[in-house]
Amino acid sequence: MKTARYLTVLIVAAAVASAAPAYAQQAQPGGRYDDAMGFDNPPGRGNAAMEEKREAIRKKIEAVRIWRLTEELKLDTGTSARLASILSSMDQQRRDIMREQMAVMKELQQGLKSSKPDETKLKDPLEKLEKNHHAMQELRDREFRALKDILTIEQQARFLIFQQEFQREMRGMISGARGGGQGRGPMGREGRTPRGPGRPPDN
Repeated sequence: MKTARYLTVLIVAAAVASAAPAYAQQAQPGGRYDDAMGFDNPPGRGNAAMEEKREAIRKKIEAVRIWRLTEELKLDTGTSARLASILSSMDQQRRDIMREQMAVMKELQQGLKSSKPDETKLKDPLEKLEKNHHAMQELRDREFRALKDILTIEQQARFLIFQQEFQREMRGMISGARGGGQGRGPMGREGRTPRGPGRPPDN
């Protein structure tokens, strides 16, 4: 089972690497949010073909995440389905906030291009950024409350640890697709795949 899980991670890494152009863009400075799968660029940045490829990869990664969570948390079928529904809904809302965040940042940058920026035109995007910040925090709170309703205390703890490690794993793969530098690609340090939940130790 561990070997199968390890191979699945490699398959996802290969899919991400094959879509390098879709990840070549860097995140905008300020107000950046990583979604639950490690993506730091929301949809809407790039042409339709790129976005379609990104979405296909996102779905593959989501399927892997749910499968590994089901195994890691030892969930029954019903709880696994409820967890998948909660995470899918929350992830979509998170992406919506991120998409708006990017648009507001662009609006703010445009307002600062003048030699004497009009502060009245900067006030509105600043207020939107603050609103988005609160919306993201509220979303996290709602997500955690929903998880508390279906997971035991131990499962909640395992979920939080899993999410952190899974995001790190996905960021490494995406960084590699962007050409993010030595030791940060799909094969991690010294050409090895980063260890994540359930990843067997290197020999």
